[in-house]
Amino acid sequence: MPVTLDQVDTYHAERGNTDWAAIEEVPKRNALLLKALDYVEGNYAPLVADAEETPRYLMAVALLALRISQQPTTDLSAPVVKSEKKEGAGFKKEVEYFEPVAVDPFPGVTKLIEPLKKVAPASYGFAAGKLVR
Repeated sequence: MPVTLDQVDTYHAERGNTDWAAIEEVPKRNALLLKALDYVEGNYAPLVADAEETPRYLMAVALLALRISQQPTTDLSAPVVKSEKKEGAGFKKEVEYFEPVAVDPFPGVTKLIEPLKKVAPASYGFAAGKLVR
């Protein structure tokens, strides 16, 4: 059974999260919950059986719904300057940036969900070949 809006509301109310309480419109809170559930499904699946029944899962989804309301999600880090060249007189400036890297925008949620992920089965390979000396 997926996490319900009542569960998320109760979670935040018990912890005094006034930011969640400030979102008065039920449709908006419900939309945030659905976005959080979609994010978990899209980024952390597959999960172990009955993962949705654990307190960890509820905490992760509730916190994620709040975080989504506070900041837009991003998959890339901010650009970092690699080198900068300057010239004089007519002035010319060149800036080179490092390639952006993917970062986890919700590391706290990832820590909560990580133990609920299914362990990938070990794959065994077989290679055949001819030994030549």
